[in-house]
Order: sequence, then C-alpha cells, then structure tokens
Amino acid sequence: MRMLRLAIAACVVLCSTLAQAAEAPDTTRDILVTFDNTAARTSSAGLGAPYQHRKRYSMAGRVRRHARAVAEEYSLEEIERWPIRSLSVYCFVYRLPKGADRQSIVAILNADARIESAQPLQRFDTSLKQVDSYDDTYANLQYGLDVLDIAAAHRTTRGAGIRIAIIDSHVDRNHEDLQGRVDLVGVFSNTGKSVDKNHGTAIASVIGARSNNALGIVGIAPEATLELYVSCWSDGDRKSAVCDSFSLSKALDAMLEAPPHVLNLSLHGPHDPLLERLIRKALEAGVVVVAAGPATTGSQNGFPASMQHVIGVRTTPTTDSAGGVSNNALFAPGHRILVAVPANEYDFRSGSSLAAAHVSGVVALVLASTPDHSPDTISSILLRSQLAGTGMALSINACDALNLAGSAQHCGN
Repeated sequence: MRMLRLAIAACVVLCSTLAQAAEAPDTTRDILVTFDNTAARTSSAGLGAPYQHRKRYSMAGRVRRHARAVAEEYSLEEIERWPIRSLSVYCFVYRLPKGADRQSIVAILNADARIESAQPLQRFDTSLKQVDSYDDTYANLQYGLDVLDIAAAHRTTRGAGIRIAIIDSHVDRNHEDLQGRVDLVGVFSNTGKSVDKNHGTAIASVIGARSNNALGIVGIAPEATLELYVSCWSDGDRKSAVCDSFSLSKALDAMLEAPPHVLNLSLHGPHDPLLERLIRKALEAGVVVVAAGPATTGSQNGFPASMQHVIGVRTTPTTDSAGGVSNNALFAPGHRILVAVPANEYDFRSGSSLAAAHVSGVVALVLASTPDHSPDTISSILLRSQLAGTGMALSINACDALNLAGSAQHCGN
C-alpha cells in the first residue's frame, strides 16, 4: 500500500511538471492542422462535473501516423492537440521553424491529401476599455437599462428558462451580483497564460447580474441560465483579454455537445475558417449567435460578427458620430457602462463587447417570451425594434422587440 501511495505521489508530481512545461501557443509562428478522425472509437470519459457524461474520443491510428509524418516532413514542432468532436477531426497546434513563411507553408499543407485543413493560429481581442474615473454621475449608472427600456421589458419576462453560453475569460463567481448565476464552467484557455477575470465578469454582469438583491447593478436577463466557457486570458497591461483560434475552437466544440439557446461572443478578430465551421454548426443547431463588431467600419478584424446569420453588434454611436450608419447594422449601449469587476467592485467600461452582451440579454428575453423564433427571425426583430426609433438613442429596444416578436403580454407603460 505504501508503495502504491508513493507511485501515485510520483505520478502527481510528474503530471504537474509536464503541465507546467507545456508551451503556450504563439500566434506569430503557430498553425492549426486538422486530420480526419472519423475512424476513432469512443469510450466513457470518466470525468467530473460538468462533463461527466462526455465521451472520450481516441485518436485514430491513421491520424497518429499522419500527424507524426507531417511534423517530420515539414519540420514542425507539436505544441498541443485536441479532438474537435463536432467536426470529427483531431486538431494539432504546430510551431514553424524560426523565419519560416507561415502563409506559404499553410498553402502547401492544405494541398497535402493527408490533411483535412490547415490555417494560421489567430488572435482575438475582447474590446473592453476602462472609462475615466471622473465619470461617476449617478444618472449614467442605468444608461444601458434606460436605452433598452429594460424596466418595462422585465414586467413581461426576465429570461427564465433560457440558457446563455458565454465564451470569454474567467468570471468572479463569488461577486455579490453573480453568486449562483453561473451554472456551468469549462476551462479551455491555453496553458501558461495568466487568468483574466475582468472581462468575463463584466460581460456576465451585463447579461445576467442578479436583480432585486439590493446590491450593485441589474442584468438584462437576470433569470436566464449562464454557462461559461473560459477560453481567453490576460494580456499583461492591456485592459482587454485575448483568445486564439485553438482555445476558441475547443470551447465551441464543448458547447456544441449541449447547444444553448444563445451564444455570446464578445470578441473579434480576423476571419478564421475553423471557427467559422464550428459557428455554422451552432447556427444549424438553432443557437442564436451574438458577436461584438469591430470598433471601425471596414476593419479586417470583424469576424465572427461578419458571418452570415450571426448577429453582429456595434456600440451605439455618440451624437457626433451617428452619420453614415448602415441601415442593417445593429447597435446597443457600449459606452461608459457600469459593470461588475472582481472582488465585489464596480466600474465603468466601454466597448462593443458590452454592446454584444446587452443584445444577448435581450435575445434571451425575447426567446423566453416567444421561444419558437429562428435566429434569422430574432435578428430581423431586433433590427425592426431599432428602426422603430422609440428609444432615446440609435439602439435596439427590448420592449419593442418583445411586442414585435408577438409576446402574449404587451410590453409598455
């Protein structure tokens, strides 16, 4: 028995050492390569909550051989690997030799018959900025609620029965306004990266902070179920968190095992083929996908908001910048919004991340009241609520959206 305990202890130390030694992906030199894994067998995973019912997908022998051969032939260093079950592929992160032309190598790999897909590992930003501390007037605290007409909408519904998945950085689940609000947490962020709780806490609080608890702020959908897929991390001194193609693909694949009603993606970056395939899977499953739009029109970092059928959201423009707005663009409050931050604190933040969070909450209200609408119908309803122009700013309006959706109970004063 003593020898067994020693063996277990040695294994724990070794596993810990290996985990610490794992290299974090590098978005300047790394690539994602997928291999067809349809021949793999499945078995019980034996994992703890919340993934105890997940099946373990083994790596097919052919994938193992091809992955090793490809790495040797192209002088690639394997950094990490992960099965993407929803696409029946095994995904490898490879690092190129220093000085290698990544674009050329990706093109060569995509022409290799052994490879299902190849692409650069790309970086995604979460677009959240701190607001100057002098902006502390009480009237601004409820700015987003007022613009969206949330008080009236909450007399109809608060989002009960709707599941909202949030793919983001970590959340301070002990925050006084979020205690008991996050039902599921899965961690898919990369090894060796610093934990960020600022962005995820802010997004979760805007979507679903507790209401009527005599504390802090009110979430847009305070009775919806929040599910967190942690795939972003701290980027040093920057206020926003960052993610990459690999971490986001792992989170999306896990989410697809039990698709939610709404997916909030408060992030944006360059077009990414692998992520696009996974988001399409979510759309096919009936998930309403909401994503943060870029800060400027025509930006090359407008994905995934630029995808067809994804609800892309931009920040409600100020009076001075309202000109030249597309009739099809969706807007929501994202400037100087009061949010929860870790350690039971609150602060003002700005960014399209918050605009997307507001819209995800409103989508939950609409679905809770009228559950049979498709993602495209929801998008149309939101746009019509914005064009109705009954609000105080260029923005969607929750109360108008509920009425346009056909809510049995009329929303309004």
